[in-house]
Amino acid sequence: MLAIEAAYRTHCDRLLVPEARQHELMALRLPLTRFETEVIELESRDAANEALFCVREDGMSMEEVATEERYPYRRSDFLLEDLPVDAQQKFLSVSPGDVLEPIARGDGFELCRVIKKIEPQADDPSVRWRIDRRLLDRHFSELTSKYTQRRLGGASTPME
Repeated sequence: MLAIEAAYRTHCDRLLVPEARQHELMALRLPLTRFETEVIELESRDAANEALFCVREDGMSMEEVATEERYPYRRSDFLLEDLPVDAQQKFLSVSPGDVLEPIARGDGFELCRVIKKIEPQADDPSVRWRIDRRLLDRHFSELTSKYTQRRLGGASTPME
């Protein structure tokens, strides 16, 4: 097992070179964009629309609205690829400081303001981990499809 693990590590070290990581980072620039947001949880669309009005028209901060009306408030950060596909487009089209239209969540709604949009950085551990996973998954998937074939639901080595 130690020999297999050492061989795997050596193979990974050959794959996970700075040039490969940089190339993958460029290809994944949008999905790996980090968003810092403020979120208020509200019980109805009417309450969400009223909170949106207070933020946009009255100039109140999200935290002030949440505190005044006793709604749950939190800061959240995430990568774009962590969102459902239908929500990703909404976040791509906003600028920092923008408040999105109320989003239905479970039995209530959320009001979300984008604080920052942060381009992915190669030195960010989360970004690096995701890039490494993609590089390794793609490489081993190619090997699997080349050297194995499905038979009756199981995998076997192709006959030469």
